[in-house]
Amino acid sequence: MKLKKLTESRKNSCNQGFTLIEILIAMTIFAIGILAVGSMQISATNTNARARNSMTVVTMAKDRAEELTTLPYDHADLVGSADPGTPHTPAASADGIDNDEDGQIDEAGETGQVSIRWNVIDDQPLSGTKSIRVTVVRTVGTKQRRATLDLIKANM
Repeated sequence: MKLKKLTESRKNSCNQGFTLIEILIAMTIFAIGILAVGSMQISATNTNARARNSMTVVTMAKDRAEELTTLPYDHADLVGSADPGTPHTPAASADGIDNDEDGQIDEAGETGQVSIRWNVIDDQPLSGTKSIRVTVVRTVGTKQRRATLDLIKANM
């Protein structure tokens, strides 16, 4: 009788808790999940950095486009060239942007990561209008971000 009770108690005690294999499998699944979350976090951070760089370039292009639309129709910066492939390219120290991103705009001898150009074509698409294409290129390391905006200015 006592032997029967000991055997039954051993069977019951063996069925309680988790085995070492179950714990190892659970820890492996948990580790894979944590690594996946970490990988997603790194990917999200990189994507946000690329988006910020792209938005910076687009903002610079929009700013220049707005400046050009406020100029008089016959302003020197809006003179169309015979060759539409010849852009207006201001000096880096006179383009109104912080090319070397040191917090100072247009200091003497400034060179840097950002270039801004615009092309003007007279009487396109209609007579009495100017077609303007603004292009901003920002180089960070070996990668370039480019934004191009097209606009039309009417002679009013």
